[in-house]
Amino acid sequence: MYSKILLFLAILITNSSTYGQEVRVSKDFNLKNDFAYEILGKVDQNVVLFRDGGFDYSLELLDDELVYKKKTEVFFEKSKVNIIDIVSLDSLFCIYYSYKNEGSNFLASRTFNSKLEPIDSTSLFVEKSRLQKRNFNLIASEDKSKVLIYSLTNSKMINLIAIDQKKNKVLYDDEVDYGEFDLRDDLRSLLITNSAEVYLLVEKNNRRLTKEKHFVELNYIHPESSDILYSRLNLKDKLCSDVEMYYDNLNRNILIAGLFHDKNKISSKGYFYALLNPQNLTSKETPVFRNYDNYILKEVFGAKKSKEKSLQYYKLKDVVFRNDGGFLLITEMNKELARRNYYNGYNRFTNDNIAAVWKDFYNENIILFAVKPNGKQHWSKVLHKKQFSQDDDNIYGSFFAFQTPSRLRFLYNDEIKKNSLVSEYVIDPLGDFERNAVLSTDYQNLRLRFKDAVQLSSNEILVPSQRNYTLNLVKISY
Repeated sequence: MYSKILLFLAILITNSSTYGQEVRVSKDFNLKNDFAYEILGKVDQNVVLFRDGGFDYSLELLDDELVYKKKTEVFFEKSKVNIIDIVSLDSLFCIYYSYKNEGSNFLASRTFNSKLEPIDSTSLFVEKSRLQKRNFNLIASEDKSKVLIYSLTNSKMINLIAIDQKKNKVLYDDEVDYGEFDLRDDLRSLLITNSAEVYLLVEKNNRRLTKEKHFVELNYIHPESSDILYSRLNLKDKLCSDVEMYYDNLNRNILIAGLFHDKNKISSKGYFYALLNPQNLTSKETPVFRNYDNYILKEVFGAKKSKEKSLQYYKLKDVVFRNDGGFLLITEMNKELARRNYYNGYNRFTNDNIAAVWKDFYNENIILFAVKPNGKQHWSKVLHKKQFSQDDDNIYGSFFAFQTPSRLRFLYNDEIKKNSLVSEYVIDPLGDFERNAVLSTDYQNLRLRFKDAVQLSSNEILVPSQRNYTLNLVKISY
């Protein structure tokens, strides 16, 4: 019943000083009969784990030290429901789900307190339809006070439901017609702010044969009047990837960013962005395109390949906003190769008689681009790493960006194997960084999934460790 406590010394690679971390590991959870699980992080002072068994649903409660407390079964209107998402807020959390019953589509929510006691149940949406089942998606605001649930009515129309979690109130329920776009192909991103403003981003003509007409369109939906403002970004003659939008709740700016390419979407030439003030949107906005500088290319390829002008297989992974109104673009090299097994043996063919495909995954360097509020690049850095894995859906690769008031920590597995070293890069606002060894998983039976970690506070993160059908929750405290 008591959590295991592991103490490690983090060895600072760049000098001889050391830092200590405390690592706590929960009891084992058997996942053999589970369909999925979700870590909610802290609800009040407890940690909550949701487990989806397909037809059985349960909540597991642990205290702040990861000592196991209890398990509670969760029952819904139907034995099989579709769990859309679970959003925690202070001392409460809410499960959003949908189901079909007697020819109608239902969207509902269940609210629980930090002791796993149900305190409310709300029906949010009902639609008579015997022909199709609604697929709902959910996005939460940065502070989790607002959620946006959306679904496509058809290829041209989208239903938007905004909810205030603190008041348990539907703010608006609108259906918007985008006749010019095919939303199944053109919808790129949706977000809701802490003030319940909704932004929708669509993209058109991002192909080699049509790139002369390439553009993205930003839609701003006012939370009270539901009026929609439109603004277009001209991306003419550019192929782009990872086009995404982000909202700075502190400075109230919206950022649209991505990578751009010449001939294909593998080799990127640089990044583009548009940093916009929603209160001063015009019908047309001009993005900034910036080629990779020579420093970055030499850091990646070395002096012998200094003539290279593009980076292969890099993706925009995330954005961190600076307090001064600038931002940090975080990119990483992600490469996936498929291979077929043509030899006799288990799983050579799937049930439909198609040869099974195995995959190799490569997660390598992290490259950072810091941009000032005036649009000028402040600095750029390459954080070297090299990860390789096979046939594991890449669940152990990549990194977690752990934000503190004065530093940004990138935690990752040095190697994807049973016994490995966990390392971190710690970078300051000026781009200076150091690399540290955080802990060793040798003989600890831990396989950490850092890209699925949850930040609990400015000095704590919770990381799932999964090996075979066994799950542990691992808390690292600085």
